Amino acid sequence: MTTIRDIAKLANVSVATVSRIINNSGKVSASTKEKVNKIINETNYRPNQVARTLYQKRSRMIGIIVPFIENVFYARIINGVQSVLQPAGYTCLVSFSVGSDSQKYQNAINGFLQNNIDGIISSAFDLHENYYHIPFVMYDSANIDDNIVRIVSNNIKGGKESVHLIGSSNTKVLIQHFPLNLPTVNERISSIIKELNAKQIDYTLQEINEDDTYDAGAKNALKNISYYDAIITVNDIYAAHILKLAKKRNLKVPEDFQLVGYDNNELSEFTTPTLSTIDQQPELIGKIAAERLLEMINGKKTTENSLINIKAIKRESTK
Repeated sequence: MTTIRDIAKLANVSVATVSRIINNSGKVSASTKEKVNKIINETNYRPNQVARTLYQKRSRMIGIIVPFIENVFYARIINGVQSVLQPAGYTCLVSFSVGSDSQKYQNAINGFLQNNIDGIISSAFDLHENYYHIPFVMYDSANIDDNIVRIVSNNIKGGKESVHLIGSSNTKVLIQHFPLNLPTVNERISSIIKELNAKQIDYTLQEINEDDTYDAGAKNALKNISYYDAIITVNDIYAAHILKLAKKRNLKVPEDFQLVGYDNNELSEFTTPTLSTIDQQPELIGKIAAERLLEMINGKKTTENSLINIKAIKRESTK
C-alpha cells in the first residue's frame, strides 16, 4: 500500500509538502502541486482518514439520527441533508430505529462521538445530557426556545389545515395521536382541538403508542366508526392501514367517513381513494438542517429556530 512517505520520495519533496497539498493548506507552488497530484493519481494513493482526522481535528463526517426507518418521511429528510453535505465534502453516518428509547439514543450519540464526527442532525428528543460542545441541530421539533437549533415544521398550521381538509359539515371527529408529552405532537393536536372547538365540532382523542402496530391502530380507529364521520390520524402510513381495513369491512371513504393523513408520503397518491394529507416538505427540512449545521461548524453562533411551512394536499379521502 502506498504511503504519504512514498509519495514524498517519488516527488522528491518533504512529507509536510505532500500533506499540505492533500489538505489544501499552506503555500505550495503550482508546479509542485501538479507533480505531486500526478503521482497520487498514478499510484492510486488514498489518505489515511483516521490520521487526517487526528491531524485536522475534523473528520468531515456528520451523524444523523432517525427514529423510524420504515417511514419514508425520514428517508426524504436524509435526502435533503445529503444534498447539502455531500457537495460540501461530508460523509453522513446514519443511526436509525432509535424510536423514543433513551438508551438507543445515547448509544447512537456515543457511536458518533467515538468517530469524532463534526456535528449531529437529530430527530427531536428530550436530551438528558449537554451536547452543546459539538454543533447540534434538531429536526421534526416543536418551536422550543432553548440552546438547541431546531428545524420546526409549522405544526400549528398543520393542525389547523387538517381540520380544514374535512370541512365544517362533520359532527364527530376521531383524532389519533402519538403521546401528547411529545412537544411536536402537542403543538399539532392542540391546534386541531382549537380549530374543532371554533367550528363547534365534537371530537375524541385516541392515543397510539410506539409499540402499537399499524393494523392495531387501524382496528382502534374503526372500533366505533359508526359514531364518527371523520378521522384525523397521525401519518399517511396509519391512514393507509385504515383504508385497507375499511375496504375489508365494506366501508366507503369519504362517503361513510372522511380521512386525513399527514406527511404527504408517496403512498398517499396510490391508495384507493387517494389520501388528503399535510406536506411537511421533508427535503426542505433536511436541507435547512444541513445548512444550519454547516454554519455552526464554520463558527457561527446561533440558537435561532427555522420554521418550515406546510402545504395542505386535498385528495379523494375528503369531500
